[in-house]
Amino acid sequence: MNYEYDLFEKFPDGSSLWRACAIGLENARLCMSELAKQSPHRFYAMNVMSGKIIPLDFRQDGFLNQPKTKKRAGSAAA
Repeated sequence: MNYEYDLFEKFPDGSSLWRACAIGLENARLCMSELAKQSPHRFYAMNVMSGKIIPLDFRQDGFLNQPKTKKRAGSAAA
């Protein structure tokens, strides 16, 4: 059964803004992926029937992060 999800953007001050609606968890994840490409904020979905919150913070999970390169501190002595 595909559930309906309301998709929200969560801001650093704790406020949230409704962004979209999606049918099915996979569609919710795909929509969040597209939204996350355009915003540095976190996202979550709420199941319309149960009210259950599903975090979809792709940046935190590394979904959209590019591999980070570490800078070396100081110089190497030979």
